[in-house]
Parts: sequence; C-alpha cells; structure tokens
Amino acid sequence: MSSLVSLSGDGQRALKPEELFEDAIAQALRGQKTSEQSRKEFVDKLKDRVSEAMKDNNPSFVRQVLDCLRVNCFKDMEDSNNSVYTWNARKSGLMAIGAVAIGLGSKVGDFLKDIMGLLLGPDSKHLGPFLAEASSDTESHRVRYLSCEALFNVAKIAQEELLPYLARIFDGLSRLYADVVADVRHAAQVLDRLLREIVTSHPEKFEVDTFAEEVCTRMKYKNPMIRQLCLGWTNLILQIAQVDLVGSNPKIIQGLFEHLADDHSRDSLQNAQNLLEQCIEKVKASPLATKRLIVFNTAADLAKNCRKEDSKIRFQSMWWLLEYVHFTPGYGPTTSVKDEEVKLWWQKWAEALPQLIDGVCCCIGCEDGKDKATVSSMAVDLNGALLELANLLHEYLRVDELVETLKQRLGKLRDGEAAMVVHIACLQWICLLLVHRPQQMLQRKIVKELFMPIFESLNHANDEVVIASLRVLAQLMETTPSDQLGIEDLLAKESVRRADGAKEEPQKSLFTFIVDRLLEELEKQRDMLETRGRLMIHQLCGHLDPRRLFVTVARAIPAQEKNFAQKLVQTFNWILLTSAETRSLREELLQESERHPQLGHEGEKPLFLELLEPWFHNPASALALCLWSQQYELASELTGRCAAFEPTLDFLQQLDQLVQLIESPIFSRLRLQLLEPKKHPMLLKCLLGGLKIEDAVREAWQCFCRRRAPSKPCGSGCIWCRAACCWRSGSTARRLPRPPKVTGCPSPRRRERRGRRRRRSRWTLQAFCAPSTR
Repeated sequence: MSSLVSLSGDGQRALKPEELFEDAIAQALRGQKTSEQSRKEFVDKLKDRVSEAMKDNNPSFVRQVLDCLRVNCFKDMEDSNNSVYTWNARKSGLMAIGAVAIGLGSKVGDFLKDIMGLLLGPDSKHLGPFLAEASSDTESHRVRYLSCEALFNVAKIAQEELLPYLARIFDGLSRLYADVVADVRHAAQVLDRLLREIVTSHPEKFEVDTFAEEVCTRMKYKNPMIRQLCLGWTNLILQIAQVDLVGSNPKIIQGLFEHLADDHSRDSLQNAQNLLEQCIEKVKASPLATKRLIVFNTAADLAKNCRKEDSKIRFQSMWWLLEYVHFTPGYGPTTSVKDEEVKLWWQKWAEALPQLIDGVCCCIGCEDGKDKATVSSMAVDLNGALLELANLLHEYLRVDELVETLKQRLGKLRDGEAAMVVHIACLQWICLLLVHRPQQMLQRKIVKELFMPIFESLNHANDEVVIASLRVLAQLMETTPSDQLGIEDLLAKESVRRADGAKEEPQKSLFTFIVDRLLEELEKQRDMLETRGRLMIHQLCGHLDPRRLFVTVARAIPAQEKNFAQKLVQTFNWILLTSAETRSLREELLQESERHPQLGHEGEKPLFLELLEPWFHNPASALALCLWSQQYELASELTGRCAAFEPTLDFLQQLDQLVQLIESPIFSRLRLQLLEPKKHPMLLKCLLGGLKIEDAVREAWQCFCRRRAPSKPCGSGCIWCRAACCWRSGSTARRLPRPPKVTGCPSPRRRERRGRRRRRSRWTLQAFCAPSTR
C-alpha cells in the first residue's frame, strides 16, 4: 500500500515537500512543530504560490501540491496509534488545503475532486479527516476542528460546485455536530450555516433524493443535536419550491415519523410535528396526479407505522391516512375530475386496502401506552372512512387478499375490550364484501374458513359483537350463491349426520340453511336463547323480511325437541307481539282476520295458519296469537283445553307473560272490546276461563305457602317443594321463575287496597289477573 500512496494521480512519483517549497513550508508539511506565527506565514506563502501558478497557467504545480499533501499528510488515516509528528502533519495539511482553495479562486472547480478526496477520502473504506472517527488522542479534536475550517474555506470558494458532495459532507457534519468538544461543535455549526446558504442560493443543483436518504438515516439517531440538525435541513428542503416532491417527500415523511419517539425532547417533537404539517400542506397544494403519486408512495410506509409500538407514530400515521382518504376524487364533495384519474385513484386504493386494514386493526386493538384511547378513537374514525371509501371501490376490491387479512385478524383475537372493537371492525368489512362482491364471498372455501367463526361469535360476551355477527348472517341470508352450497357447508357435523338420516327437501335455500344452523346453536346452548334470544330475533327482523323469518322458523319448530320448541315459541311470540320490527306482521294478522274471519284456505296460506300449529307447543303463546288475530272462538276452545294441563311452574310463567302482554299498550284494542260483551261474547268467555285457571293456580300456591312456610319441605319431590327450595337456595335462584308473591295473612291496609282495586277493574282486564276474592 505504501508504494501505491507514494505515487501521484497520473502514476508518477509524488514530490517531497523539500522539492516543492522552501524550508519553512517543507518543515510544516513534514510535521515539525512550529509556532502560531510560523503557521500563518506558511499558509500565506502557500496561498501566494498557488495563486501565482494559476496566473502563469501552471495547473500541474497545484496537482503536485495536492499529491504531496496526500502522501505526506493524510497517509494511514485509519491508524489510531499516531504520533505527535503525524498529528502535526495532518494539521498542517488541513491548513494547506484551505490555502490552496483560496489561492485557486474561481478555478477551484477544476481541482475540487482531488481536494474533496483529501478531506472526505477516496471511498467509503478509506476515509479522510472530515469523516474519520474521533479518537481519544488529545490532538484529535484539533484535527476535527481544522477539517471543518478547511471545508469551510473550500465551500466559500466553490459554492454550488460543492453540492454534489453534500450527502457525504452531511455524514461527517452530523458526527461533528454532536462532538464532545465545544469548539468542534461550533465549527460544525458555522459550516452548516454556510452549506444551507449555498443550497438556498442554488436549489436547482441540489440532489434532493440522495441527500434526503442521508437525512432520514440520521433521524434515527437519538442524539438531540443530530436530530435538530436533521430537522433544520428538512425544513430547508420543504421550503425549496423546485424540490421534486414525488421523489423526496416519501423519504422525508418516513424520516420525520421516526422522529416522533417518546424519548425525545418536547421541542424536538413539536418541530417534527410542525414539519409534518408542512408536508401535508405541500401535498394538498400539489396537482392531482402528483398528489396521487405521493399518496401511494407513502401509504405502505404509513400502514407499517400503524404496527409500531410508539403511540405518537401510530396516531400521526392514521391522521395522514385519513387526510389521504379525503384527497381521493369522488370521496366527499364532487369535483370536476377526469374519469381516468378517478379510476387510477380507486385502483391504487384497492391495492393498498389489505395493508391498511391490518394496520388499522392493530391500532383499534391498542392496549398499551398512555395515549391508547386517542389512538383507538382515531383508528375507529379511519376505519369508518375506509369503509365509506370501499363502497366506491366495489368493482376493484381484491376479495382474496382482504379475506386473508380478515381471517388472520380474527384468528389473533383475545379477550378484552380492544379485541371486541377489532372483532366488530372485521365483521363490518366482511359484511361490506358480502354486499358488493357476494359471489366471490360465497365460494365454498371462504364460507368454511370465514363464516363458521361467525356462528361462534354469537357466544361472545359483548352484545355489540353479537349484533355485528347477526348483521353479517343477515346479509348472507339475503344472498343467492352462484353454486349450490350443501348442508355440510353451514351446519355442524352432528347436524349433518342427523340430516342424512331424515328426509330433507331436494334443495334448500341458503336462508333456510342458516336458520337451521342458528336453531342448532340455540338448542346447544339454551342459556343463549334465554339471555340473548330476544336480542338476536330483534336484529334479524330488522335486517331481513320478518314474515319469511317467522314462517321459516315456524316450519322448523316441529322437528325440534319439545322443551326447546316451547321456549323458542315463547320467545318468538313475545317479539311478534311487542317488537317494532314485527309491526308489519301484526298488521297482516289483523288484516287477515278482517278479510277472512274464519281464515279460509283460498290463495296463499295465511300467516296465522303458518304460525298456529307450531305455536301450540306453548299454549299461552298460542292463546295470545289467537287473541291478537281476533280468533276468539278458537281462543275460548284453547282456554278450555288449558284447564286440563298440570299446573306446573312453566305453565304459571306462561300465564304471567300472557297477562303482561294483555296489560301492555299493544292489546289496548282488545281491552276496549271488553266494553262490548254482547258483541264479543267468546272473548269474554275466553278471559273468564283464563281467570278461573289462574285463580286455581294461585289458590294452590297460597295453600302451599300457608302450609309449608313455617315448616320444612315435605320431601316428596313435588313441584311446589322444588320451587320453594330453588328460591331459598342461592345457587339455583335463577333457574326457575319466582311464583306469585302471597302471604298467609295480609295486613288491613293491603286488604283495603286490594278491595278498591277489584271494584275499579271489575269489567276490565285486571279482573282477569286479580287474586281471588273468595
């Protein structure tokens, strides 16, 4: 290597200092210690010699000087064990470089490559003094200071010709900016101001792309001085009008996001946020085509930022994505935009949606950090905006990629509030895909992998997840698949085996398949029917045709187990007679009774006859159906049949619910008809019969309370003893309904109130449910 460095650039031997200069300059370049006055004289003499050589048109002298400096002053820069002699030579060489640059004047550009090779090094493996690592030697900081001074002199003379080297200069400048020696830091700051002035004066020669990469790399450093340096240059880049935003903006944006970590100073964080706002304002002011390129060049990086741990980076990334959605032509207020440009935007959004949904779900499920509520709220807003945007992109949606993303997210769910919100968001996207791309969503593979977990979501602890799952199922039930789905695609294995042995219809609709699957889930978990049965039926009736749902369920009830069928009829009957979603069904029942008092079989089978037979599984529900449909003769006959039933607690509960229904505002018409007993004799007979049945049940219960209250149960296992034991024990207190509250000897005040109540309601419905006066 020594033989190589002793040669000049053209392959000739490099001259020694004694061969070029007099003794004073030669001694300084040889590394001999000199005084301050001698160094100043040495610099002035060298500057004059170079200036005279250029006047004499002798550029070879300047090259010989530079070769001499390279061989004698900057050899073995990587060696950390340098003597004082070597340090002095380097200091003299740096001073000589400044003198040469000043002596060259306007001709410095012809020799700039050689000069910068001395200061920065020929390549990344052989670094010059400006880029060399700091050592612990006491003379090292003086070399760093003089390297800044030398580069300052070169930059002062070279001006815009120095800009191609700015990226490498910034590499060394960022190191010197955080130097431990105050004088070195001050020299780096002076050089930094000069370089900014040069860039501001000559922005057209500024290579932004390469420089932006270097700035973004340095932004990852945690030193506050380096970060302030990067923010200052970023601000300068954004203020230059000639900067290519398409090429530089994505790199700058990503670098600024790296600057938003929690462990930085408040001023640094505020400056980074201000610069991000400047970036978004520049994007807004750009033409639509330029804006599109910037948006989709940075969208992938922003989606990755949503998966990072820092809450500030997450929040700011989602805010940017929300602004991007608002940029989209066709979203929000309509503007005059060419159709080709709109299609390009929508195609790009469709490509980016899978990554964005994954990032948004990460932020919705944010559980760590002090700003998790803010991050989750922004994620919900962004998810809503993306859902609205996806309604415009339905022709370009990539179903397979979206389904894969949603499937992975559903598989990673855990318990907790955050997981609940993520679950709802995934279900919203599945429902949207069902609306816009139903045929692709109803492929056998997708049905088995994606929709089976939706039935499991019905067991979720949160009601909002259940509501979202029912919305998806309702949308699925309204869809007609292109290829016929088999029962094995939507029912569990046990149901498939049971269905194989029975005679099934040749082809069932998807609607019927899902109803069967829901009934199977309710039969497996009876608690779900009692706790959430009404909620589920409410939601399904709100999203589907309630008549079709009730008729389908009614036709499936005879095949169910007896006790389950009874509870099912009771729940559906309550929804039928009380829910706002089933108002059309109640009106249809009334219209049928007015058109066909005897409900003939002409034309389509009436709704009343569709429901009546399955409703017989629950006598009280069947009686309520007859009363609402004004079939009073049938209701009277049914009341007589009820007298033969065993007075069980279930039957008592059914009667109590019937009383609640009749006392509700829904049955106001029926109560008014009681004022005309001659016009509606069978109604009066029906209610009086029900009164006698309930009196008998209440008297039996009062007798039981009088006999069993002070003593222990009889031990025979009768229904009354089991009821009393259940209500006395805390563990089974919720399993059976509470019987009517009676006491053996009511107080005089209570007896007086009961008498007044009976006298007021002798010919009203309350006579039906009042205690016996005997």
